[in-house]
Amino acid sequence: MLDSQLEIVQQAKQFLLNISPEDYSSVMAPHLVGSAGTHMRHILDHYQALMHGYEIGLVDYNKRNRFSTVESDPSEALKQWEKVEEWLVTVCAQPGETVIDILSETSIQHTEYAQVPSTLARELVFVSSHAIHHFSLLAVLRSLQGKPAPNNFGIAPATATFLRQQA
Repeated sequence: MLDSQLEIVQQAKQFLLNISPEDYSSVMAPHLVGSAGTHMRHILDHYQALMHGYEIGLVDYNKRNRFSTVESDPSEALKQWEKVEEWLVTVCAQPGETVIDILSETSIQHTEYAQVPSTLARELVFVSSHAIHHFSLLAVLRSLQGKPAPNNFGIAPATATFLRQQA
């Protein structure tokens, strides 16, 4: 599992190394309501919630670091991805069956939470899938800016397998 997790980190880092601070902060309204920076911060929020929650046994995906420098500075986001990478190398060496509780809001009509048991391995699959979903939005954003996204950026593993089989 470590290799697939590190693929996500490398994709994020490659994206961040190839975007200017201006493009990173630009909102491409009306097509998207957030900038590349807000999407990247949101992805990192999930990884950071898992990192912190793993230590205490409760992952709270509701915590957000809105308006942090990660949203406006690609170099700050890069530093956060390096911390995620270090953590992944350490945690993936441990058993994936570690049980942790997950707390998440479940309604947009009113404040409602669900707390459910999960495992570290399952949550690593979730945060990487969530990252890929947002990477695809970042690829659209770059296209709207007239710039390319890295190869295979935002492509789900199952889609990559399908495309390889079609070749």
